[in-house]
Order: sequence, then C-alpha cells, then structure tokens
Amino acid sequence: MSATEMPRAFPELNTLIQGRFEPSPHSAGQLFEPNSGQPLAENRGSSLEQLDRAVGAAHAAHESGEWRGLGIAGRAPLLRALAARLDELGEQIAVLDAVNSGVPISVTRLFAGSAGDTVRDVVERALALGDSRALAADGRDVRLNRVPWGATALIMPWNAPSAMAVKKLGYALAAGATVVMKPSPASPWSTVLIAQAAVAAGIPAGVVNLVLGGGEIGSALVADPRIRAISMTGSTPTGRAIAASAGANLTRLRLELGSNNPAIVRADANVVEAARVIAAGAMKLSGQWCEAPRRVIADRALLPELVEALRAELAALRIGSSLDDGTQLGPVAFRERLIQLEGQRDALEAQGAVIHREGAVPDEGWFFQPSIAVAEEIDVELEIFGPLLTVQPSDGDAHALALANAGHVGLAGYVFGGDEQAALQMGAGLIAGEVKVNGSSVLDMAADSAQSFFGLSGLGGHGDADVLDFFSGTQIVGTDRPGMPL
Repeated sequence: MSATEMPRAFPELNTLIQGRFEPSPHSAGQLFEPNSGQPLAENRGSSLEQLDRAVGAAHAAHESGEWRGLGIAGRAPLLRALAARLDELGEQIAVLDAVNSGVPISVTRLFAGSAGDTVRDVVERALALGDSRALAADGRDVRLNRVPWGATALIMPWNAPSAMAVKKLGYALAAGATVVMKPSPASPWSTVLIAQAAVAAGIPAGVVNLVLGGGEIGSALVADPRIRAISMTGSTPTGRAIAASAGANLTRLRLELGSNNPAIVRADANVVEAARVIAAGAMKLSGQWCEAPRRVIADRALLPELVEALRAELAALRIGSSLDDGTQLGPVAFRERLIQLEGQRDALEAQGAVIHREGAVPDEGWFFQPSIAVAEEIDVELEIFGPLLTVQPSDGDAHALALANAGHVGLAGYVFGGDEQAALQMGAGLIAGEVKVNGSSVLDMAADSAQSFFGLSGLGGHGDADVLDFFSGTQIVGTDRPGMPL
C-alpha cells in the first residue's frame, strides 16, 4: 500500500484575536505521532489574557452589528470565499487530521475534501431560510426576525477535528454569529488552518477568533458571561462540566456527547451480514466514531455464530499507519486513550467476560488490538471509544430492548433483522436520536434528517436545520392589533 509522506513542518499554533494571529505563550507539552509514538512538535496554549481579548473581540463584533447587519445575502460571498479556501487546503488538512487523530487518511480525505461543500450547502440553506419573513397578520406589518444570540464558543473534538470545526463555524457564521473557536489540544492543527482560511476569505476582524489550550482555557471560555451560546462536541464528563458552568449565565447549549450505542441482532437476522455491518461501523474512524455500534445484544440462539463472524471480520482488517492509503484501522489518537481502552478491556475480563483479540498490530505506536468482550451481563460505566465491542445475549425482543435502553445511551442505535417492519418497530422503542436498521453508515439517512440527543448523550440535536437554528433566536416585530380587549 502507498503511504503519504509526513509533513516536514506543521502550522504555527498561534492565537487569533481581532483578525491578527499572535504567538500562543504557554507550552502545552508535546504533540505525538500516533503511528510511532514519537514526538512531532511542541504544543502551545493561549493565555487567559488572550482568551479575555478573544471573547472581547467576538462580543464587540456582535455588538457592532457589522456581521449580522450584512444579512445572509451580504455574508454569502464571504462564506463562499471561505469555501474556496477550504477546497485549496483539502489535502493538507487531511494529512494533519490523520496525524492528529489516527483516523485513516482515506477517511480524513473524505472529510477534508467535502469541507468547502459543507460551507456552500449551509449558505444555500440560510439563503432559503432568510433573515426575516412576514407573518400573516390581517394586513398589518408583523415580521419574524432571526437574531444571533451573541458571541458563541465552538469547542471541537479530537476525533474529527476539521469536519466538526468547519460545520460549527459555517453554520454559526451563516446565522450571523461571531465566534471563539477552541480545538482539542490533542488535534489543533487543522483548526488553525481553518481560522487562517477565514481571515484570508475577508471575514471581518473579530468575527472569527481562535484560542488554544486544555481545561483551564476551556473552563474560562464557557464561564465568560459574554459568551451567549456554546456548541461543543466531546465527552459526557466534559459536557456536564460545561453545563454546570454555563448554567449561571443561562448560556444556550448544544452538547453532542457520548453514548454506548446498542446494536440489537434479532432472531431472524442474517448473522454473517449483521456481523459485517456491525464490525464496519464499530471500526470507523479507528473505532473513534461517536455513533459507532458499541454494545451488541444478540438473540441467544445466534450468539455463538455471531461472535465467530465478528471475530472473522476484525481479523481481516488491514491495520496500520493512518498515513497508508490502504489502512482500514489506524491507531487511537493519543496514549491516554489507549490506556483507558486497555483498562476497560481489563475490567470487562475481570468481571468474567471472554475476551477475543483479533488481528496483528504494530509494536510501535498507539494501536489497540481490535477486541470483543462476550459475557452474560456487560457493565460499562464510561463510554467505550475505540476498537472494542461488547456482546451479550438476549431472550426475546422485550429483553433486548430493556438491555439496549439501560446505561449510558441516547445518541444512536441499530437493529438487524430479516423482517424489516418488525426491526423498524423495535428501533422506534430505542432511546436514541437516530436508529439505523440493517446498516451502520456515517451519513444521515435522509436530506431532512434531524436527530435529538436523548438520555446522557447531550442537549439539542443535529441535522442541518437543527444546527442552523441553534445559533440564532427568533424575534417578532410588528404593528400590534388595534382595539384588543386585553
């Protein structure tokens, strides 16, 4: 298989405030290459003083009304210019994401290659929606206006850094919001390039700001009363901390968090096909996909055959460097992630689960051997986020649903069965915002798809209309009804 060359230099990890990049003064340790475990470059973090100025710049830009005052018709050309810049950066972003996250470059190229189109699509959606529309009011002038909340924090995850940054940024800017972006300290490079693209596209100074760092910077950002909305994708513990901090300011929240997504295999399922689809979904993004099937709940009669079929699928994976074109499963993103996964697997084994380790992984780097934990009962407190599947038996549909709806759930679910209508009916009983029957694709199932975050999986939802709606509120302005009795 061919391999992409490691970059000789990486983007400077600078802070963006009021349209100007400046050095980030704090050392934040090292950024490592997950395929080898070797250090690549020094990580950098913004200061609290820089954070204060970045939030101040976003707040002032909102208060001035310059960006929102353009209307979507005025913002559209600048957003299309941003899209064109992202087109030019596609390969560079793909390589940096593969290096930062361990996700195979064949996947990061798909994400990075579609970044420009993501922005163009939201422009068309926002133009169709408009900034304002007249309401039926017996001939009086009454209008519904869409008004951005104010300075907005965009907090990105490490597993799909550029895809999440582009989507959050594109939708926020289309809605007229001003932003402070903060990428994960584990994967900052592509977000820096996206911020550079925003400046180069001519988006006014102060509308897009960028800070870097870990928990201290993140905590101060979400607690700042000038931040009026927060869109964050990440872990449930971090989401809870953000919600607690933002509560004092009644800040609007959109939190896409974790979930141990169940995959029910009914008694009438095609076992071989179910195993193929489940394994494919579980291993996407090197197992680091928030909606991946994680807990397999199989009809007891099918369980032995299903486990063997899953083992065969995992054993056949091409495991290797995230920069190799033919790699299907790369390393996990950083050493702490590997340690936590190994600890979860060990805990399951200590609870009595039979562990199947499949495939050969390189000796160097942060590779986790794809594993299956099989037990009568599965007890996992935290979200599993990597190439580790659990499998347990069920005795009938009602039992399967009860097992599937227990614990840390709410984001996604899966049902496999020969009777499609029965599988769809079962899927409707899952506590999950999206349920796929006989499939495990990453993409939405319909153009108008909308998915709420149920249970512990977050607040808000996603779907293009949902995301655009989040960044603004609605205001009614008009001539009041004459002669009303009250």
